[in-house]
Amino acid sequence: MSTIAIGDIHGHLRPLENLLSKLTPTLTSDDTVVFVGDYIDGGPDGRGCIDRILAFREESPAAVVTLKGNHEEWFLRTADDHTKHSWILSMEGLSTIGSYSKEVAEFIRAELKSKATELILDPTPLSYHKFIDLLPESHLDFFRSLELFHRGDGCVVVHAGVSEQYAGIEQETSRAMLWGCPAFPHCYSGDDVIIYGHSPTETVDARGVPTIRTVGKTIGIDTINDGILTAIRFPEMEVIQSNRYGGRTR
Repeated sequence: MSTIAIGDIHGHLRPLENLLSKLTPTLTSDDTVVFVGDYIDGGPDGRGCIDRILAFREESPAAVVTLKGNHEEWFLRTADDHTKHSWILSMEGLSTIGSYSKEVAEFIRAELKSKATELILDPTPLSYHKFIDLLPESHLDFFRSLELFHRGDGCVVVHAGVSEQYAGIEQETSRAMLWGCPAFPHCYSGDDVIIYGHSPTETVDARGVPTIRTVGKTIGIDTINDGILTAIRFPEMEVIQSNRYGGRTR
């Protein structure tokens, strides 16, 4: 019985397809695959990534759990309140919109430019409905049903980490789980093994391949900056990685 955690994807379909092709033959009904969130923004095919995860969830013998990342949190804020622009301004949200419709992405880009002063001074709405109306119902359901954590056998999988006051994942705030804290992972002294994404790993091996980040009982698996998607099988501690597709991707 294994928990297989998959790192941040950020709209990069090719490494996702490649990694899943490597994982699928090894999976059984005793396994659980957990995606750590941040499926969208940055890469060119956010829509394709959501489609692929939904298909994988249907076809895989393993249980499939999808967690929320901070990018999905800010997207949902924008979807619910069209005066909230942090997703677009700070998270490359236009790349996600463009994966559904380049025309709508250009329309909103032009609207951002024309209303630049208003956006700073007032709670000014933008035409996000043009994008939301394009979303298949299955995609909107996907975003709204994302979970904040998964407790596996001997590990906890979460998007960004936990707070310095960690007393169990069930007591953590959504802010800590989606954004981590400045002292994490070095501050962590809990009993659970924490597997997380969100913070790109910065080390590479002798071949130039990014490595997981292990600090105490924490394991960071966000390597998509280097064009490689990483998964880890726990408790075996087997690292599975996609082929490299580009690099420094966001």
